[in-house]
Amino acid sequence: MEIDGGTHTQAKRVSGTYEQGYAAGYAHGVREGLQTFGTGQDLTSIIIPTYDRIDLLLQCLDHIDTFTLSPYEVIVVDNGSTDGTAAAVRRRRGRVRLAVHPQNLGFARAVNTGLMMAKGDTIVLLNNDVLVTESWLDQLLTCLRQFPEAAAAGPVTNYISGEQQIDVPYEDVADMPAFAAKHNQSDPLKWRVTDRLVGFCVAFPRTTLNQIGYFDEGYEIGNFEDDDWVARLRLQGKKMVIARDTFVHHYGSMTMKSLGSQGFQEVNTRNHHFFNEKWGDLHALYTRMPAWRGERTLQAADFFPTHVRVRDANGGVHWLEHGVRHQLHQAGSPVPQPEPARLSVLDLLQLPAEPSRSSDELAGLSGGAPSEAGIADGTVAVCGGRWYQIDRGQRREIISVYTLHAWGLASNYADVSEEIVAAYSEGLPILPPPRIVSEDL
Repeated sequence: MEIDGGTHTQAKRVSGTYEQGYAAGYAHGVREGLQTFGTGQDLTSIIIPTYDRIDLLLQCLDHIDTFTLSPYEVIVVDNGSTDGTAAAVRRRRGRVRLAVHPQNLGFARAVNTGLMMAKGDTIVLLNNDVLVTESWLDQLLTCLRQFPEAAAAGPVTNYISGEQQIDVPYEDVADMPAFAAKHNQSDPLKWRVTDRLVGFCVAFPRTTLNQIGYFDEGYEIGNFEDDDWVARLRLQGKKMVIARDTFVHHYGSMTMKSLGSQGFQEVNTRNHHFFNEKWGDLHALYTRMPAWRGERTLQAADFFPTHVRVRDANGGVHWLEHGVRHQLHQAGSPVPQPEPARLSVLDLLQLPAEPSRSSDELAGLSGGAPSEAGIADGTVAVCGGRWYQIDRGQRREIISVYTLHAWGLASNYADVSEEIVAAYSEGLPILPPPRIVSEDL
């Protein structure tokens, strides 16, 4: 189409007005998003990661519709299904929101997508092979509200590892709702504090998410990512509760079974190795917890090191020092540095922001050699096969070699004697950051 001069000028004017309005609207949206990020609405966000098995997902959604009375939204995260899952979810009316990954990115990344989208002040992670039952959500919410120390709660079921499995009288799932209706009678005397909740169905307040952070995306496909999240929760001194008065049905590991025995074994072995590499002697850490818990509420950032660089989702680099962060800007010639650990928005929001600093200002602040006055603040000290960082007069053990490298602390350390290290009081250990791969967390 040809455009004459006058019409062309008018079109430019309209286009410019549109672009200005779009830019202003976008900037307003960003401001609103930043101000409300991390706050929830008075409802429960039910997050369901799914991969194929549309039959199980639709059963799961039907049971939610039938048996859930409290306000809720459902977030289905489709991990690249090839069986028409996304189209089937779009056809459903009601409170279902959908995110679609282009391929199977694994359970942890699907959960994190759902957590990022969640609007509720309470969150439930639910497997696609779970059938919820009468009063299920009301009773989990009652448990969380009346057991205020509980950072997370989970029901009992027919098929799971650990304390949450119970014997059931039915063999045909058609007989399950009648059993569940009789079982699901609210009874606080049946609530039990536990050291482990399995991720097939777990409820927690938004405050727990804000303090623990996202799932570690280093676990491929599935398995051990919920154990990793529970480990972080336990190390913060938080409590988990099994609501034994609440039952849901679990078909059990249907997605993992679809991998076949060899595929399942490969995934399980790889993730188990990653878990052990990351956490080292986790049992020893648990035994030392009473020494550091104290009275204050702990969160992920309390276990971050000092004097390290970290990266945000936009590629910005921050300097962490004594529990605060400084945006870094480059000045002078860049100096080679270890790749900064990538932190999520949730992790960074736990750290108060202080004025920005330049790279030149940080020269020499990454620790130094021992002196007569002691070890320089921020120094990594190795002694007797253990790694420590000196932080404001305390020694903080770096719990594993993986942790050392994940925080970029392996390139600058000092060998010191046990006598020197023992002169410092014990502080909180330095834990590994969750591996974040998603670009939008």
